[in-house]
Amino acid sequence: MNHFVSSISELKSDHKNARQRTDRSSNLIKESLQRYGTARSIVIDEDNRILAGNGTIEGAKAAGIKNLRIIETDGTEIIAVRRVGLSEDEKVGLALADNRTADLSEWDQEMLHQLSQEHDISDWFTSEDLNTITGDPVLELEPPQDFDEIDDDIATEHRCPSCGYEWSGKSHA
Repeated sequence: MNHFVSSISELKSDHKNARQRTDRSSNLIKESLQRYGTARSIVIDEDNRILAGNGTIEGAKAAGIKNLRIIETDGTEIIAVRRVGLSEDEKVGLALADNRTADLSEWDQEMLHQLSQEHDISDWFTSEDLNTITGDPVLELEPPQDFDEIDDDIATEHRCPSCGYEWSGKSHA
């Protein structure tokens, strides 16, 4: 079902958006929209909350774009935007601008940390990824240096009971 909303101003930014646009990426989105027009879809929920495309909407507002077309889907089909009327140089420019703006954006460290506490985001971020992005120290687990100071059962197995780290070494006989 297609319908129009009178203005993109009716959309709500995602209060859980973990991406931040740098000044450079924001300007590039705006300039791309001014130069090439719109070409990317966004994703909103039933309450007009932007799930994907917050930067696109910010750039569209800055570029003076106001109209919005909504196409409802249940996620079982790909929605394609057919952009017509572009020269080959404009097509290349649009594709490069689309990909480069993501490179120039940054993660909101606090929001990403909060999301990792409230939701399972392990499909998209390993703990090392999160530690790198959020600046949290990576906990390095080292095997015991002196096997005489550890439980005989653990020493025989050469496995840390907490993390599963395995090491080689003498066992107690």
